[in-house]
Order: sequence, then C-alpha cells, then structure tokens
Amino acid sequence: MADLAGYYPVTTAPNEVEVRPITPTQTTQSFSGKTRRTGYGGQFYEMKLNYAPMTALQHRPIQGFIAQAYGPQLSFEVILPQVCYSASENPPSTTPSVVGGLNKGAKTVGITNCGANKTVLVGGDFFKFNDHSKVYQATNTIVSDGSGNATLYFAGSAVQDIAGGVGLTITAVPFTMILTQQNQSFTVGAGGIGSFNMEMREVW
Repeated sequence: MADLAGYYPVTTAPNEVEVRPITPTQTTQSFSGKTRRTGYGGQFYEMKLNYAPMTALQHRPIQGFIAQAYGPQLSFEVILPQVCYSASENPPSTTPSVVGGLNKGAKTVGITNCGANKTVLVGGDFFKFNDHSKVYQATNTIVSDGSGNATLYFAGSAVQDIAGGVGLTITAVPFTMILTQQNQSFTVGAGGIGSFNMEMREVW
C-alpha cells in the first residue's frame, strides 16, 4: 500500500515514458573469458517521465503532488496511459484469479475466470496480484481455453507466496513508486510555461 493517498496526476500525460526493468545480477569472468552469471531472484522497474512544455495550470498539480513525497521518502501509485493498460483486443470482462496458489520465486501460475477464448494478456503487458503491490510482466501472449482457464508465464518472480483465489489486475495496473532523486527541479519560463522530467522506481 502506498504512503500517499490518491494517484500521481496524469490529467496532463507525459510526452514520453522510458521504462527500465532492473534485474540485479552478479557477473564474474575468468581469464579465459568465460562468464558466470548469478541473479538475485528479483526484478523491479524504473521509469523516466518526460513532459513537453506545459502551462502553469498543467504542471503545478504535478509539482504539488510530488512535493508531498519528500523526495524518495514516501511512495505513491501511478497509472500511466502509455504503459499500464493491456494491448489485448479481446480482454476478459471478468477478474481472472489464481488457481491453487503459488510459492515465492515462482514465474508461472494457473489462472481461471478469464472467460472463454480470451486474450488475457499480450506478451509484455503488466499485471499484478491483488494481495500485494509488486507489478509483474507477462512474457508471452496468454489465451484462455473454452473453460476460461490459462497458464500465465511472467517475469519478475513472485516476491511472496500467493494463495489460490487471489484476483489479478490486468489493466489500469498501478505501480507503487518512489522518486529516485532527493532533488527535483522544474524549469519555468516566460508566461509560466514549465518543463521537467520525473525519475521514479518501483517499491513494494
């Protein structure tokens, strides 16, 4: 659950969003050139939001919201129109849910209640389990069978055990974020026209 109530304002949407999946990995190399890679089993996302020049009426609500975060101290939720919505043209009209549960570290899960023959998620779509705030990413396109069941493969292995019956958010997926910088600058020019960018990273 985010520290700040409400969502990061997107009435004025970013002109461009850079999404960076971060997968902490240790790499060592022998004298022969052979490498050994060890992952730490986790993944999180960083985002950079670039804005086109905006009027004061457009940029000040964003500045006011960010002021509450006190740099990286307090987390907030953001739903970005360019990122957080599924690309599926035949999505479920129901809420898919977990079958049988899954253990921490899992990267695949059975889901049900998807509706018959639905494109539940397109490869690359983001989603979350509704019992915690971590966001995951589908690694391939998921189509349900005639009974509304499917197998979901995802990146960013489960950060906790997840019980059967937990629902999934598959569109308008909220990321829980903090600012990555202690300092945040805004440029304001003639007529109050402002420009800035935001850098943030996922927390849970």
